[in-house]
Amino acid sequence: MLFGVLLPELAVAQQTQDSDSLVTPFRKGRWMTGLNGSFSSNTVEIGSTEGLASTNQYGLEISTGLFVKDRWFIGAHVNAQRGSGGGFIERDFETFLIGPSVSYYFLKDHFGSLYLRMLPGYVRLRDETRFEQATALITENVEGPGFGLNFRLGYSYVINDIIVLDVGLDNGFAWLDVKVESDLDNVDLQQDIFNNSTTFSFGFSVILDEFFF
Repeated sequence: MLFGVLLPELAVAQQTQDSDSLVTPFRKGRWMTGLNGSFSSNTVEIGSTEGLASTNQYGLEISTGLFVKDRWFIGAHVNAQRGSGGGFIERDFETFLIGPSVSYYFLKDHFGSLYLRMLPGYVRLRDETRFEQATALITENVEGPGFGLNFRLGYSYVINDIIVLDVGLDNGFAWLDVKVESDLDNVDLQQDIFNNSTTFSFGFSVILDEFFF
């Protein structure tokens, strides 16, 4: 008699669990591969148009990974950023980040979810700055490796349980051991630096039940 009472309750509980799993597109065992980009531009004017300086920066990120549990994603990422500046100071810079990530999707809705991502990894920086001093062109180069940590708060909108449109706000930190070379006073030294950046990202991903890259 007791078995007869418990059996329907277990069946209902199992059905509810399966139903919850089918609601979210971010289900255990599914693979997600994506492509994200970012772009930023700013202009600063000091005193007059002769003191005008502008900076443009853009980035590209490729990722792939697996949902190890409903709404829990483990992935691998390659992120490259490049930028340039013009005006009274000319600048070209690049950063490269590669590493694993952990993401959590907060909502169970079938159409998408707010999510938080943490991405630690190996980062490398190259930065070249050029400016004039007493009619002479001075060049400074900064280059070296380090440890990077990127956090993203974003939202993923899902179409037909497969296509994901993604927007996010990234906050990145980097601790680097770089070599500094400068024409000014013939500087050549090793230095520890800290770098922080904030970017807006956008992109799309594909979610499939089998691995795809």
